[in-house]
Amino acid sequence: MLIKWAALVLRLHASIIFLIAAALIIQPIKVLTYLGVASQLENSQFSWLVRCIGIVLLIPALLAPLVAAFAGERGLRQACSGMGFIHCGLAAWLLLSPTLTGLGKWSSASLSLIIGAAYFLVLRGRRRNR
Repeated sequence: MLIKWAALVLRLHASIIFLIAAALIIQPIKVLTYLGVASQLENSQFSWLVRCIGIVLLIPALLAPLVAAFAGERGLRQACSGMGFIHCGLAAWLLLSPTLTGLGKWSSASLSLIIGAAYFLVLRGRRRNR
């Protein structure tokens, strides 16, 4: 049961990461505006940096479905626990960031927290069935 739900969460998370990476590559200025980054940072050099971050995000977007397809139960548990901690930390990092507080900041942090909670719920199911 863990394998089925963990693979599902990994695949859904990979699709979300892919959409975020595509948005960062195609429209970095709109993403920065949505997140509340100050307008003085929206120059061409910073937008290329954001595009590079989008390209780097393609790596977990492509590797997560591979882990979901080919990893065993132990590998899925380790991947889910690592991604859960990373996303809970990312939510805290986004909330503490020195950007304007707005819809983009809160929605990004809540999405990250929901993804982290989904990973931990998958792992909780494993402990309960033992």
